[in-house]
Amino acid sequence: MTETLSTENALARDGADRIEWVRRHSPVLDGYVRDIVSDGSLRGKRVAVVVHLEAKTAFLATVLADAGAEVIAAGSNPRTTDASVVAALRERGMTVVADAGGDYESWERELRAAADCEPDYIIDDGAELTMRTAEHRPDVFARLRGVSEETTTGTARLHAMAAAGKLPFPALTANDARCKHLFDNRYATGQTTLQAMLRLTNRQIAGARIAVVGYGYVGKGLALYARAMGARTFVTEVDPVRALEAHTDGHTVGSRRDIFPQADMIVTATGGMRAISADDIAHLRHDVVMGNAGHHDLEVDTEALGAAASEVFESRPGITSYRVGGRDLHVLAGGALVNIAGGSGHPVEVMDLTFAVQGLGVHHLASSELEPGVHILPKELDDSIAAAKLASYGIGLDELRTDQRDDHTARMEESVA
Repeated sequence: MTETLSTENALARDGADRIEWVRRHSPVLDGYVRDIVSDGSLRGKRVAVVVHLEAKTAFLATVLADAGAEVIAAGSNPRTTDASVVAALRERGMTVVADAGGDYESWERELRAAADCEPDYIIDDGAELTMRTAEHRPDVFARLRGVSEETTTGTARLHAMAAAGKLPFPALTANDARCKHLFDNRYATGQTTLQAMLRLTNRQIAGARIAVVGYGYVGKGLALYARAMGARTFVTEVDPVRALEAHTDGHTVGSRRDIFPQADMIVTATGGMRAISADDIAHLRHDVVMGNAGHHDLEVDTEALGAAASEVFESRPGITSYRVGGRDLHVLAGGALVNIAGGSGHPVEVMDLTFAVQGLGVHHLASSELEPGVHILPKELDDSIAAAKLASYGIGLDELRTDQRDDHTARMEESVA
C-alpha cells in the first residue's frame, strides 16, 4: 500500500512539473486571460473541459478553477490521456473522470460520467461530450448554458445540430477564431505531426515523398513544414478550390489513385472518416507510413487494413504493420492523432493562444446573453489575445492614422453615426 501511494505521489509530482512548465510558457493564459476570467462570472459554475488530457489542457483547467469554476476534466480521445497529469489534477482536488490507457469502451463511460456531473458549460473537442450529453442525459443537455468547441469536426457537428433545430443553447466555435486556426491548425499541427512521425519511424524527411490528404489549415501546415524540411510534397483534396490552392502553392495535386502509389508517407488531415479507406489499399506502395493528423482515429481505416492483411505485427513501438499481398503497410500510433498519441502534442506557445480563446470563450458565454445557435468569438476578443501575445514578445504596433483612412468610407461611417 505504501509503495502504491509513493508511486502515485511521484506520478502526481511529475504531472505538476509538466503543468508548471506549461504555465511558464503561457503568458497570455497565465496573465491576460487569468485576469479577465477572475471577475466572478465563472464562480460556482460547473465547466467540463474535454480536450486531449495532457499538461496544456490541465493548465487551462487550473486557470478556470482558480477563477472559481468547478472543473470536470475528461479526455477527448482514449489514447491521449496522460497519467501523470490525471494524478496531478486529482491531487489538486479536481474532478477527473478519465484515466490513461483506456479503450473506446472506457472512454464512452468517461464521457457519460462527465455528463452525469451536470456541467453548465462545456469546452469540447469534436463535440464529443456535447453529443453524448444529448443522448445520455437529455435533461442536462436542455439545461446547458453554452459550449465552446475546439475543432473543425466539432464545429461542423454543431452547425448540423443547429440546422436540425437541436441546439437549445449558444455555442462558440473557438476553431473559427483567428487566434486558433491560423496558428494551432496550421503551424502547431504541421510541426508536431511531422516531429512525431520522424521520431516514431527514425526515417529521413529530406527527399521523401509525403502526401497530405486534405488541404484545410491543417493540411496546409503539414505540406508547408514537409516542404521546408526538404520533402517532395503531394496533396489530394476533394474541394476544387483548395486543390487549386495547393497546386498554386507548388505541391503536386491529384486523386488518391494518382498520388498514393508515389508516397513514402501519407498524412490524413480531413477531420472526417476513412480518408484512407478499403478502396485505397490497392494503391498503397510497399513500406508506406501512414499517420493521422485529423480528428477521428478512423481517418486511416485500420479495420479495413486488418481485414485485408495476412499478418499484423508491431514493427517497432508505435508502429503497427499490416502485410497485404507482399506489401508491408505501416500505421502510426494505432491511427490516433499521431502528434499527441505518438508525440508531445502542440507547442506550448501555440496552445497559449488556443486555450486563451477557450478561456475567454467560456467567460464570454457566462457573462453575455447570447441566443441559442452557433456563434464566433467576437473580433475584439480575438484581437485582444493577439495583442497580448505580441506584448509578451515586447512587440508594439502602430495605429491607423486619420489621414490614412479612405475618405468615402469615413463619410459613410459618419452619416450612419
